[in-house]
Amino acid sequence: SAAGSTISFTNAFKATPAIGITGNNLATGDYFAVTSPTAAGFSLRFFNSAGTGVARSFDYLAKGYGKT
Repeated sequence: SAAGSTISFTNAFKATPAIGITGNNLATGDYFAVTSPTAAGFSLRFFNSAGTGVARSFDYLAKGYGKT
C-alpha cells in the first residue's frame, strides 16, 4: 500500500541480515526506503519523485545466518 509494508521473516535470523529489494512496476523517479531492519523483519515504503507514498509491488532477498 502507499503507507508501506512490514515484512516478518518466518524464522528470525541470528543477526540482522543483508536485505536486497527489487521494485516492480516503478515509474521514473520512484524510490524506496527500508526502515527498521532487524533479525525478525523490516519495513519498506515506496515514494514517487514528489516524495508521496505510492503502492508498488516488490521482491526481496534476505541473506543472513542462523535462526533463533
